[in-house]
Amino acid sequence: LKSEQSRRPAFGAIKACVPDLFPTNLLIFLSNAGDNSEWGAIRKAVHHHFLDHGCGTSYHTRVKELPTKIAADWSSPKLKDLSDLTLVQKTVCKCVFYMCFGKWLEEADALIMIGWRTNATMWILPRLVHRFIFNFGIGKIKTLRERTVAIVEKYELQQAFVSMNSSLDASWQRKPVVKLCDEIMFGIGFAGIGGTCAA
Repeated sequence: LKSEQSRRPAFGAIKACVPDLFPTNLLIFLSNAGDNSEWGAIRKAVHHHFLDHGCGTSYHTRVKELPTKIAADWSSPKLKDLSDLTLVQKTVCKCVFYMCFGKWLEEADALIMIGWRTNATMWILPRLVHRFIFNFGIGKIKTLRERTVAIVEKYELQQAFVSMNSSLDASWQRKPVVKLCDEIMFGIGFAGIGGTCAA
């Protein structure tokens, strides 16, 4: 699993809908070949700016604070609450966002972010199928991406992405920086939120 992997925007043998559905330089599409890969540089920057040192507190501190944050939202939990899919998905969204940025999402923002799970069917459809459904799914994902970036702005997290972009080699910097924000937030939404909710 740790070997070098030559990647491209595809799932199996099907070309991914880039850039209509997925950002062009999404981390999961970048090859990790060589000691100096774009994939490695971005992954290292994500750890540095969002997990190890960034966003005010360390990742380990935020892990310890999660039970208190969840308890404030879910004051008298019951086993049957786990059948409430929206409640569970909102909690996952809030936890993932908090672990990355140190900000606890408001209810309305968590409802937006659960779209990373509820739209899961759209990720695997080939472009031809999207065309047959008149790009309905692509439109939903574009709106979700825009609303996700708007949440980053709402919580005043733009500087984290500006700093991260500046730390990259000039050839890998995104212009404008919102492209990097979209790529990273897509990864957090697609894998962090969508993947965890599906588990």
